[in-house]
Amino acid sequence: MLLIPAIDIKNNNCVRLEKGDMKKIYTFSKNPTLVINKWINYNIKRFHLIDLDGAFAGRPKNLLSIKSIINYTNNKVELQVGGGIRDFETINYYFDLGINYLILGTKAILDLEFLEKVSFNNENKIILAVDLKNFKIAINGWKNYYKLNLYNFLNKINNFPIESIIYTDIKRDGTLKGFDVDMFLKILKNINKPAIISGGLSSYEDVKKIFSLQKKNLLGIICGKALYSGKINIYNSIKKINYFNKYYVS
Repeated sequence: MLLIPAIDIKNNNCVRLEKGDMKKIYTFSKNPTLVINKWINYNIKRFHLIDLDGAFAGRPKNLLSIKSIINYTNNKVELQVGGGIRDFETINYYFDLGINYLILGTKAILDLEFLEKVSFNNENKIILAVDLKNFKIAINGWKNYYKLNLYNFLNKINNFPIESIIYTDIKRDGTLKGFDVDMFLKILKNINKPAIISGGLSSYEDVKKIFSLQKKNLLGIICGKALYSGKINIYNSIKKINYFNKYYVS
């Protein structure tokens, strides 16, 4: 299982939002690459990069920072990128830059044929974002909500060769209130893909709760505000996770 630091980018700054609200924005660094620099030597395998302006605009807006991170990391870690990726041209552009995985949300949710084609053209390189609030799925940078039968939707994509699914609880995102484990379990039961949980991490106790699930398709945990605010120590957490992966996960 992976602990995946989140780098949310707005106006080429590293920021955090609360519940996706652009009015509740906290700037942690004016140089996202320097944030990566702090953590890259802690045996982290993957980083989660989100172009917040891109998610709202429907097209990439923070390429300067993303390119800088790509050049700096130089294939030392995996990078998963999301935010405003809604056409084949953008997908091909990012992969040509050297991004490992692309996170699709709005376009993939609204157009299953698009998701199917993209995933088969880029096997095991596409991640689906399932961002939920009151059982509705968020689209357009979490500005709008789309009601659908979630489990029927998940069953439809089980035959697509996507790399994983990220489940985010919007009401908990950036609040340090802990994960919605019950909802995550329901999602795990309805997919045959690896899954990542996001939204609400507050301490290492939350990490242990996810460990205790011991589900084979559990891929990782995204950490944002808990990491930036010092609620978890990334060095110690990675050591504990590596120990768990070695001795308790088959």
